[in-house]
Amino acid sequence: MYQDDHYHPADQNDYDDTDELLRMLSEQKRADKGYNVVYRKAWRTRKNRRTGQLENKYVREKIELYSSDGFGSYIRDAESGEYFPNHVGTKDEDLFFKVILATGECTSKNGSKTFFFMSPQNYEHYMNSEVDPLLVSQWDRRRDARLAEIGLSKKANYNMVDVK
Repeated sequence: MYQDDHYHPADQNDYDDTDELLRMLSEQKRADKGYNVVYRKAWRTRKNRRTGQLENKYVREKIELYSSDGFGSYIRDAESGEYFPNHVGTKDEDLFFKVILATGECTSKNGSKTFFFMSPQNYEHYMNSEVDPLLVSQWDRRRDARLAEIGLSKKANYNMVDVK
């Protein structure tokens, strides 16, 4: 059945209301039971508005995170909120860099403080922090052992594979 398209570039359109879209996205995030917001200070170089010169200073940054639920639930990427076919509480956790934020600032509705990152480097970049190189090498060995156990190479997209 034919329907008229009422789009006109000079008129108000559904696509023009970005404030409404941002509000709806914010509501969706708040309704997500694993959604968290934490704040971290990060060293940033910014241009001074008055002098026009570059300045280095600490800035308080908002970081949005998604926690994974409890034992048996699907592992969730802390950055994007994407669910993986791997389960919490299994050996598949070794494929991810697991972090527990015990700072008291996690306010997710699921009550979890467990976050899974793709790698320690991902965690460092996203959370503006540093991970001990010894811990990174231990994680690499653990991940490589799990990959060998399930028969995948390092180059494989191992996080998107259903592991039994």
